[in-house]
Amino acid sequence: MDASVKIAAFVYYSVLFGHVGSVVSSTKDGDIKLPKLFEYDDFDECKNGNPRFRYCVVQAVIEPDDSPLWQNISLISADRRNFPHDHLERGLCLQNCLNRIAVLRHVDNSFIKSNLISKQQQEFYLKQCVNLELENSFNLHAAMTVLNCISEDNFQSSLSSYELLFIGMVLLIISLVSIATVKDFRGNFVTKYDALIQPFSIPRNVRKLLDCARVDGNLAFLDGFRVIHTMIIFVVHSSLPMIRMPLKNVYDLEEQTNSLIFPIINSLNTHMITFFFALGGMVLSVGFLKHIDEAKGFTLRYQWKKLLHRLARLLPVYAFVIFYQATVFRRTKQTPVSFKFEDYCSNHWWSNLLMINNFVHLKEPCLQYGWYLGADFQLFLIGTGIMTLIWRFPRFKKTLVGVMLIVAFVVPAAVIYLEKLDATMSFDMRHALNQLREYKEFLVYYTPFYTNAGTYFFGMIAGMVYHHVSKNNLQSTAQLHTQQAFRYISVLLIALSGFLAVLPFIEEQKPSLFLSVYGSALKAAWGIGHATVFVLYAFKTNSIQVAFLEHPVLRVLAKLSYCIYIVQYSVIHVVYSNLSVPIRYDMFNTVLVTSASFLITFCCAVCLHLAVEVPVASVLKQVIDGKLRIHGLVQKDQKMS
Repeated sequence: MDASVKIAAFVYYSVLFGHVGSVVSSTKDGDIKLPKLFEYDDFDECKNGNPRFRYCVVQAVIEPDDSPLWQNISLISADRRNFPHDHLERGLCLQNCLNRIAVLRHVDNSFIKSNLISKQQQEFYLKQCVNLELENSFNLHAAMTVLNCISEDNFQSSLSSYELLFIGMVLLIISLVSIATVKDFRGNFVTKYDALIQPFSIPRNVRKLLDCARVDGNLAFLDGFRVIHTMIIFVVHSSLPMIRMPLKNVYDLEEQTNSLIFPIINSLNTHMITFFFALGGMVLSVGFLKHIDEAKGFTLRYQWKKLLHRLARLLPVYAFVIFYQATVFRRTKQTPVSFKFEDYCSNHWWSNLLMINNFVHLKEPCLQYGWYLGADFQLFLIGTGIMTLIWRFPRFKKTLVGVMLIVAFVVPAAVIYLEKLDATMSFDMRHALNQLREYKEFLVYYTPFYTNAGTYFFGMIAGMVYHHVSKNNLQSTAQLHTQQAFRYISVLLIALSGFLAVLPFIEEQKPSLFLSVYGSALKAAWGIGHATVFVLYAFKTNSIQVAFLEHPVLRVLAKLSYCIYIVQYSVIHVVYSNLSVPIRYDMFNTVLVTSASFLITFCCAVCLHLAVEVPVASVLKQVIDGKLRIHGLVQKDQKMS
């Protein structure tokens, strides 16, 4: 692991779990006590104690007045790195709510049956319950909105036709896996359908998974980098939902978001994805140039087959998880806070499968993390077109590379300037609570392919450099220059990232030329940094770091990284949805939730890899390559019958 990764990981966890000074810390023990942001009745107690229970989560927005308490609330809420303290969240068991109203109003409510109350009466009693306590404790009044209600009916709904179809598909896969595994142990693959069944054999696919034969060239270390960055992204993704959960100690979280170093950590999280774009660009160019050398030419047929092979690997497991999200996923999280992790795969699944979900339905996403797959696929098509032009018109190679560099710097700067954006994604508690679905920087700068094209191009250029150096045996010279370039880019990246600590205190009217240039430079520095590291490690010899990155364990995990990325969204949200709330935000709970999420994710990823990704891709690739003809099998079966 290189030094920059070690430093980034150390700083990230120091801030994630540490507590530094905060501008709101005085509200903990100040003279004016604020209402708790989150209060929830015990859901299990409500469910088990009432055969026809109703449990609702409501949002109470405090109405402004002239009291010192309201002034304190509005002052804290004005800082958008804090929670909106005028928005209170209450989880209410309706029967308990009726009991509290009776106690506070000194009336007998035994004649009221919660299961006979209409929706309008329910909202009336919930509003009374919230406001009576606010008035008695703080002399405040609030407008109320029902966010989510859950009752016994949610647990008794019958399976839909699509849910039955998904269950049937799972049973079919289990049957194919079982038949193929038994046949593999017995060694009797002799029927005409074995070409379809054999790829589902577990022993066969386990052997493929554990096969760590050295690849041609010296790029096996990329697998180690891929695993490390996948794990870092998983930790970030599994930590972010904590912000949206009902918390007991909101001020501890606000201490971190208000710290001086937090913008730098937020930038590290934001730009972590640039690693995968740079990696994709390098793998594309290296593979393309290697094919040109070996095949002594290039054909559109090769390009078409390569595209189909890529889709055969990506789409089956992607479609499987999307189908799960659109059907039975909702049954795994029937809890009061499940609405916080709403998914729209039942309506917008098609945008993911067409790889355009980084442009459409970003406010109502299906598998929100899947935006990257759309952007990466679009850049793969563009990168393949550029490499084809470079092969077809070699004299224009320098011109095309120059255009790529111009795009890398100009496009992000132009988007920041024209859209009147911040230099990079900053932290806003309101946007975090809404899963970034209304955050303009996320919608028009973070997810489009054209703002990430520069990073992909840097990776492609790194691949060209690697191919040229390897082909002409210039490794020793290249290593010397690359080490020097790495030192320069490291200093530049540290300087640009460090400036983020003071950027929030600089008032810039938008559109700002300064912000656009700075934001573009910061994004480019990350892309160039990753590309430089790839080239640097490609020419390291007798290196302990390279040996570690090429370790068989990391290479096996690298094969699972795609399934880990695809399934993590479902697992993380199910884990959070089923926690007892409110929870405490601290190191123990964060590590506990992350560890549990990763263990479940890893198990699911292994199952998906062995039973869906590898076998289905194997069958599809045989069909694409013409080695397996489904029509021929059907005709053969008809002749035999």
